[in-house]
Amino acid sequence: MISVNINGKNNEVDEVIVSGHSGFADQGEDIVCAAVSVLTISILNGLTEIVGRKDLSEMVEEGYVRFTIPKITDEKTKMKTETLISTLLLGIRGIKEAYGDYIQFEEVYK
Repeated sequence: MISVNINGKNNEVDEVIVSGHSGFADQGEDIVCAAVSVLTISILNGLTEIVGRKDLSEMVEEGYVRFTIPKITDEKTKMKTETLISTLLLGIRGIKEAYGDYIQFEEVYK
């Protein structure tokens, strides 16, 4: 099962952790793993390459992606960051709705 954990404070995401494998199908044929992987890596790449967030701490390994998003004060960059993170959450929720037996999704805000 894929585990997606979103952590944050005051309704702002500051950490994304995606781990595991869905078990939906064999490696190379698993559309759930592929969807979550492409979505997560695309958002991470968008944050670093398009938005220019070079301050992210990231770890990408087989079956594991974790990145932290430091708080910033620049409103334009903050808005772009929030837009991409909202897109990630929307996509993960959609995958969870369609393939709920293969993905666990949790959001924790303190």
